[in-house]
Amino acid sequence: MDILNITFTESGNQATLRTDRGYFDMTRADLMEFLQKFLGEDVRSAVRPGAELDFLPLFVDDDAEGELEALAEKLKAIKYASYILGIGDKSEKQLRTKLKTKGYSTRAINEAFDVLRRNGYICDERTCKRKCELLANGKLFGRRRIISELMAKGYPYSLCEVTVDEAEIDFEENLKLLYEKISKGENLLDWEQKKKISDKLIRYGYSYDEVNSLFDGILSEDF
Repeated sequence: MDILNITFTESGNQATLRTDRGYFDMTRADLMEFLQKFLGEDVRSAVRPGAELDFLPLFVDDDAEGELEALAEKLKAIKYASYILGIGDKSEKQLRTKLKTKGYSTRAINEAFDVLRRNGYICDERTCKRKCELLANGKLFGRRRIISELMAKGYPYSLCEVTVDEAEIDFEENLKLLYEKISKGENLLDWEQKKKISDKLIRYGYSYDEVNSLFDGILSEDF
């Protein structure tokens, strides 16, 4: 296979190789590693944005063609992952699943993740904390429900537990706000009404002890 031309984007961070078998897009860093591996340091040093590449074309063997295909797939995986993350936060597990569903190879996904992590685009600790705060302050969920929701989004249990424990969440105050929101003036002295409210609060992730403590406080205030 012959490399006929090498061009860079305006930023210089991405390169396109035109060969007699097609075009291959890749990051500049990957291009430099490829050139050093298959063509040597002299060629690598000569290739830079704006340089005259009067030594082209260059011949590379079949192994190099396979490497070019892998590097081009890696760049596509990075761009697709960036698009997904631009829509909203995703856990690493969610993002990996989307890339697999799209048909990217394990190598492309792993190498894309390395780039995204290195540049701070994916960080489970950061996004898990952000989602935890949204669930606590926006939906008034209790500890158990928050952990359950976070795990459903692909975060590991250990991270969910630590995140909730370290977050500055006033669950007692949130439970009071939630009670006011759903009780609608129903009488806690009525056993059926009390159980109905209790079941709702527990579904929001609060424990029986937390709910009973809230009820005791409300009833003592009333009396």
